[in-house]
Amino acid sequence: MMRSIHILACCLLALGLSAQDAYHNYLLDILQDEYGLPAGSTWVLNDNEQDNLSSDFTYGNLSASNQSVSDQPFSQKVTINVNGAGANPWDAAYGMPNIQSVNSGDAILLVIWLRAEGGGNGQVSLFVENSSTYEKEVFLTFNPAAQWTPYFVPFEAGQNYAASGLTIGLHLAWQEQTIELGGLALVNYHNLVNVDDLPNETNNSQYGGYEADAPWRAEAADRIEQYRKANLIVHVEDADGMPMPGATVEVEMLQHDFAFGSAVVASRFADNPLHSDIYESKLIDFDGEGHGFNWVVFENAMKWPAWEDNWITTPPQTATAVEWLRDHDIQIRGHCLVWPGWSNLPNDMQANANNPNYLKQRAFDHIEAINTYPGIQGNIAEWDVLNEITTNRSLEMALQGTSGYPTGREVYPEIFEKLQEVAPGMKGYVNDYVTISQANTGGGNYDLKKQFIQEIIDAGASVDGIGFQGHIGAYPTSIYDVEAILDDFYDTFGTKAKITEYDTNADMSDELAATYLHDFLTMIFSHPSMNGFIVWGFWDGAHWHNNAPFFYQDWSMKPAAQTFIDLVYHDWWTEDSGLTDANGDYQIRGFKGKYRITIDCGNGEVLTDTVDLTENLWIFKRDGALYTHA
Repeated sequence: MMRSIHILACCLLALGLSAQDAYHNYLLDILQDEYGLPAGSTWVLNDNEQDNLSSDFTYGNLSASNQSVSDQPFSQKVTINVNGAGANPWDAAYGMPNIQSVNSGDAILLVIWLRAEGGGNGQVSLFVENSSTYEKEVFLTFNPAAQWTPYFVPFEAGQNYAASGLTIGLHLAWQEQTIELGGLALVNYHNLVNVDDLPNETNNSQYGGYEADAPWRAEAADRIEQYRKANLIVHVEDADGMPMPGATVEVEMLQHDFAFGSAVVASRFADNPLHSDIYESKLIDFDGEGHGFNWVVFENAMKWPAWEDNWITTPPQTATAVEWLRDHDIQIRGHCLVWPGWSNLPNDMQANANNPNYLKQRAFDHIEAINTYPGIQGNIAEWDVLNEITTNRSLEMALQGTSGYPTGREVYPEIFEKLQEVAPGMKGYVNDYVTISQANTGGGNYDLKKQFIQEIIDAGASVDGIGFQGHIGAYPTSIYDVEAILDDFYDTFGTKAKITEYDTNADMSDELAATYLHDFLTMIFSHPSMNGFIVWGFWDGAHWHNNAPFFYQDWSMKPAAQTFIDLVYHDWWTEDSGLTDANGDYQIRGFKGKYRITIDCGNGEVLTDTVDLTENLWIFKRDGALYTHA
């Protein structure tokens, strides 16, 4: 028997075939022994390191070499020197194709070891994608550590793939860097297990700035004290105009000045098709103690095609929702006037792609129609005027080269100007996902976003704010990168900004989502450019990926909801009371917002008023009345 095995091995070698190597044996052993996974899996790539390295490829401004490794489970590593940042992260890459076919629904585990030279300052995007369409099965952007770290990434195949139908690899052109990898493998468990049974270890809890003593935390706390608070002095006088010591002053915060809000669905409001009492109640009583959102944005109802084609709600029903929000003192963002890709515009726009006058007039007519519609007019605080113009360029290309439109983008300042014509003083934003959402700090679409905004400004239009969508991937964007992006745009344009569409990838655990929200929101609230934070839906039952930040389908709270409550309605909330001093003064430093001030003079005279604390404020009680002075 032993002689037969020896002969078989010799035959395999003679044919140029390799048996499963020590690393792949090791990997199966730990998956069975440590994770309890069954036998019977197959390899999507080769079953040995040598053949895998013979089938890999690279492209772009990089060099790669293979070396032996003696202190890791794998025996071969690839060292990749990326010589500089590309215009896009995918301008330099490493990859290899699948050897074995994959069926839709297969439960697959991606395994790879990575490290970055230079103190762990690398950045990569790990992907598994359709080799023809580039549709992603896996896509994670993260910062490898300085030490070898294994990543276990489970996924369920979304379609059938023949051999070479999948590409597994890394986008590397984020920056000049040296990345090392080893042990790349795909283990296919077919239908032996559910994908949820596979280990999921992406080390995504160690995003940049996660440490409890990270230096950004103290800096953010100082900025919050500086930018988000103001002094409030209450001065009380008696009937003779003399200071009144010992008067009781109560200060009750009612609402933040900073925008804390959510995307909402118009159909869920009173008198609309899917009206929900609990949906409404959570908006105004998020925490069960009467604290709610002060801003919202309609997820779909005010998008151009939705407005004209009655997506679930009609314009009169959307106006009804607007009225409910106005009656509850909630401000509204409009989203969005022009989203200039054919798939995001009314069908007749593409049908008239060769008629530039039609395209422009159609857009201008829509801007006027929605902004002058009864119930909408006068009730929108600001608009996403342009949405995702770096990647939706159909309108631009249709106008390009026509008279007066050498780039086609000359229409963008005209769109801003049309908004001012029909809604004077309206705040206008440029909204996009290509920075924070993609952990992108430069190059490619990041630079295009800046270029296109500058073009609008240079043409004389007023861009009042910049929208950063904030759809966070399974590996959270570094807090340091978030800060760098905000700094860059603020230094360049000096405009206000909002996080407009925050949510997190479903592959992020609920616990990590809560932890990251704490850090992300702290950075946002601390930054001088920021004036708001909007989540892209708050309930799983009305969220584009059924994974809203705050409430499960049954309306129970997610951990991130408690984080939001703790920060927004406790740590960043001011309620106080005390007595006036010998000079008749009572003073505090409170978070900016709307307050109810109550003064009890102790002689039966009690005065109450509501004030806005947006800068240092004096309140005088004199002659039985309250007066304010900034």
